[in-house]
Amino acid sequence: MSAEELVEVDSIKRLKARYFRFLDGQDWASLRTVFTTDVFCDMANTQIAGADEWITWSRSRIEGAKTVHHGHMPEIDLLSPTEATGIWAMFDYIELPQPDRPRRMGYGHYHDTYHKSSEAGWLISSMKLVRIRVDQFAPRS
Repeated sequence: MSAEELVEVDSIKRLKARYFRFLDGQDWASLRTVFTTDVFCDMANTQIAGADEWITWSRSRIEGAKTVHHGHMPEIDLLSPTEATGIWAMFDYIELPQPDRPRRMGYGHYHDTYHKSSEAGWLISSMKLVRIRVDQFAPRS
């Protein structure tokens, strides 16, 4: 890989890191900035088209929850100066605010596509979450 390509790959890694940080921080306005307007998301068989729609859906599912999302071992391929793909091993922990709801830990992979614009840099243009395993635990006491 050339030095320029390594810089582009690093930019995509930083983009995905912001995605996880903004999601766990429930910083919905900042989270919106990591997506193209027409992003398409398939989140374990729930399909959402559009960045604003994805934010609304995510917010309705985890607002007020304690969450931890990690992405590991990225496999990023630059397809052109403005298009790339990435696969990330993932882990998440979700503890909903309702004390009677089970806590959950999940494992799997994100399959992403990215688009680079001259105005915004790299953005997530599609995201598919493929879960391998989900462990549920008793509600907190």
